Amino acid sequence: MSLNRVCIIGLGLMGGSLALALRQAGVATQIVGCGREALLQRAREMGAIDAGSTDAGDAAAECDFVFLCTPVETSIRLMREIAPHLKPGALLTDVGSTKQAFATAASEIFGAEAHERVLPGHPLAGREVSGLGHAAAELYAGSVWVLTPLGVGEVASHGMLQKAIEAIGARVVMAGPEEHDRTLAYTSHLPQMLSTALAMTLAQEFGEGQNPAMQIHAGGLRTMLRLAGSDPAMWEQIVASNPQNIAAALERFEGELRKLRESLSDAEFRRKFEEAREFAKFVKG
Repeated sequence: MSLNRVCIIGLGLMGGSLALALRQAGVATQIVGCGREALLQRAREMGAIDAGSTDAGDAAAECDFVFLCTPVETSIRLMREIAPHLKPGALLTDVGSTKQAFATAASEIFGAEAHERVLPGHPLAGREVSGLGHAAAELYAGSVWVLTPLGVGEVASHGMLQKAIEAIGARVVMAGPEEHDRTLAYTSHLPQMLSTALAMTLAQEFGEGQNPAMQIHAGGLRTMLRLAGSDPAMWEQIVASNPQNIAAALERFEGELRKLRESLSDAEFRRKFEEAREFAKFVKG
């Protein structure tokens, strides 16, 4: 099975890792990259791409599958830009962290053909660092890759994309765009907000300098703060594309945090810890 000629627009951590993964799995005949000239040169040296262009329309023009590996708002802009250049039958997908805004834009751009031309996606993989220099073929191995079809009906290219995703080690899950965004607000976006809030709390309490007090910590704090090191520009776009769901998740969490604070001196405190521990075991599998 081969995706034939593939275009990857955006050669950062996600796009670079995808190119390396497709190459390693042998599921693309040719990989065309799109990005700044320096990135294209580096991607060639890494063996991630065969050819490249700094122009998105030129890069995508003759490709069978096009991956937009850029932040959500950027991907929507690029989709509008490259739509006139896509050849008949080419399938466009993305790796954005939210799906409703992208799906709506796809329907506006491609009209009645949107279901056949676009299959939005979101691999739940990544690191708190970014950039092509951190790309790795194994990034997607063992991850969940959500696909959110824009309609019903069998499309051959959809099945080919799913098989390619599975070939690089990811597990495909189908969901609607709205369902995806509501769920991710709790399972992905909320953890990022909590890590950011924790970092801000510590900075305000102890200062951002080398306060001796901050030497007194263990692995738990480092684990909680890992997400606080994420790219602010990327998260600015994610929040802008899913504000209502994220606000609802934060409000629900604030309510639970208030209940926990109110139970510090009574028997309810232990019960809450026990319930939380059991749920954590369920999530960890």
